[in-house]
Amino acid sequence: MPAITIPVFAEGAPGVLHAFGTKSAWEPSVHTDRPPFQVVSVKQVHGIEALLLHSRMTDSEVREAASTKGFDAIITDRPRTWVTVRTADCVPILLMGAECGVIASVHAGWRGTVGGIAGQVIRLMQNVFDCQPGSLRAAIGPCIGPCCYEVDEPVWAPLKRAFPYWSEVFEETSQGRGQLNLRRLNRLALEEAGVDTCRITEVNLCTACHPELFHSYRRDGTGTSHMTSGIARIQ
Repeated sequence: MPAITIPVFAEGAPGVLHAFGTKSAWEPSVHTDRPPFQVVSVKQVHGIEALLLHSRMTDSEVREAASTKGFDAIITDRPRTWVTVRTADCVPILLMGAECGVIASVHAGWRGTVGGIAGQVIRLMQNVFDCQPGSLRAAIGPCIGPCCYEVDEPVWAPLKRAFPYWSEVFEETSQGRGQLNLRRLNRLALEEAGVDTCRITEVNLCTACHPELFHSYRRDGTGTSHMTSGIARIQ
């Protein structure tokens, strides 16, 4: 399986391509009869900063901007530009604003999630590109599930401080430890930021549970590879 796509996510936006990568090598590509696409990736640092790429920017300006510092999200209104993120248990989120012509890719690990990266990206899409949160579509890709994601106090303590609904995503298993539903936490954060719940779709697969499909840092340890996911506008 080279990539996973969600047909319902692309409803109403036939000019948008997207894919969640799997263990099989997948690089963003398009048919040869279409104009060339630029692929953009950034150094991910488990933060909440987003790289903004405007349509007036040239390819060389985009490459320079992407190499300046670490980011964990990319937002753009540029056509023919794949914005990508790499994950191996963290949550890949793809966002699309059909009305405003803006797309975004988000890398949401537990630090970025607790830091509020989902809300940060939605606010930037609204403030910079005039995208209304209620008109956005969001797709949440494969990530580690609560079945395999037990965390301790350094994770759940800031989680409880940051989210009043923390009890919906954290189940204590022993003193000082519990299982965290990182996928649901990001869904709730998207809803809190104004994305309509019926416009959010999920790939309900745990990366740690499916070694035949996905790389997993929690399962395989340091040195594991990653999956690439991305989204692009054709025009």
